[in-house]
Amino acid sequence: MAVTSYSPLPEAIPDPVTFKEASAMFAETGHPIHANTLVRQVRARKDIPVVRVGRTDYVSYSDALDVHAEWVRAADD
Repeated sequence: MAVTSYSPLPEAIPDPVTFKEASAMFAETGHPIHANTLVRQVRARKDIPVVRVGRTDYVSYSDALDVHAEWVRAADD
């Protein structure tokens, strides 16, 4: 008998990560950003999809990377 497994990751987002995961990866770049700041920046853009699975929000890592780059550039100005 075949068993199908449930994947909690959203299929609508190509490279899903949580905001905490993205924040941890950005900390390694030397330009850390708190997960809550990242959430605010993503929600301010309004064109970036955020998918909630259970109590966890997922965002595309590529989109989060763009938001982080804009945030770093604005902080350097």
